[in-house]
Amino acid sequence: MQYSYSCLSTFKQCPFKYKLKYIDKIDPIIKDTIETFLGTIVHQTLEQLYQNLLTGCITSLDDLLIFFYHKWYENWNDEILIVKKKYSMECYQSRGKQFITDYYHQYMPFNKTKTISVEDRIIFYLDAEKNYQMQGYIDRLDESKSGNYEIHDYKTGSRLPSQNQLDTDRQLAIYALGVKHKYSDAKDIELVWHFLKFNKELRSKRSDQQLSTLSSQLISSIDTIENTKEYPRNPSILCHWCGYKPICPQYSHLYQIREHRENRYHKRTGKQLVDRYVMIKKQTNQQNLDSYLELEQLKKDIFDYAKREQLDVIYGTHSKIRIVKKKQGSPEDKETQKEVLLIDD
Repeated sequence: MQYSYSCLSTFKQCPFKYKLKYIDKIDPIIKDTIETFLGTIVHQTLEQLYQNLLTGCITSLDDLLIFFYHKWYENWNDEILIVKKKYSMECYQSRGKQFITDYYHQYMPFNKTKTISVEDRIIFYLDAEKNYQMQGYIDRLDESKSGNYEIHDYKTGSRLPSQNQLDTDRQLAIYALGVKHKYSDAKDIELVWHFLKFNKELRSKRSDQQLSTLSSQLISSIDTIENTKEYPRNPSILCHWCGYKPICPQYSHLYQIREHRENRYHKRTGKQLVDRYVMIKKQTNQQNLDSYLELEQLKKDIFDYAKREQLDVIYGTHSKIRIVKKKQGSPEDKETQKEVLLIDD
């Protein structure tokens, strides 16, 4: 299997997402978010700019923006997810226009470096035995006037990293390994990020020793993946932008409710079970026998419902219940795990 920075980072972010994408080969249910759509269109526009430069033609800013808008409207569809509801499609479109405009004014007439390739695919092995293969796509590869190679990468996100973060970033360092394999004269390679929202260019370098260490780390990461038997979910804020959210046990119940296809259990839906359980838990200051017995029955019904529907989280009207495993037992004893219910408001 060919590995990539995206592949390895997906496993680190969420092993379950990695399994769906790279092992089960399931296409994302949510095809695009507005952030990835914006990034794609901006990348295509800057690719067009430099493809034309390779033929000796400088594209005017007006023509470049026409290309940007054409690609936007050609590819836009209403299924693209906008997570931050306070921003409209037009807001993101305006942001993309500003990215292109600022970049154009900063680098025109684009003669500080010589462009070697655009969207260059690199494939290389990490070891002499050719057991560990990597691949990637470089936004732009340039040669500076001093003869050094430069790997350029465009970022459309809202975060500006520190220099220390860039000096330890893996993505462009992996590309540097690939460039050294592909181009025998690539001795000194500079890593260049264009953070378009901030109109800033940031740079970093890697020594041969650092790249060698990175190769070993990548091999170790690949070994970990290939020896993995279980792929747990790893809930985080990044889940909001995940294309597999509708089929993930952390969120699939929410989508069942929204699409009016929730299954019933003992004449109650999962939503009704959660609402009743939360209401009793919050209203019962001093438990009596009746409330205790009903809570125990609700617990059983919720556990059964979650198991049958393969859910980690069940959503109610205003709250949700997470089914989590907690370790039990003293240090001397062999630890066991027990499932418990946690209420999130």
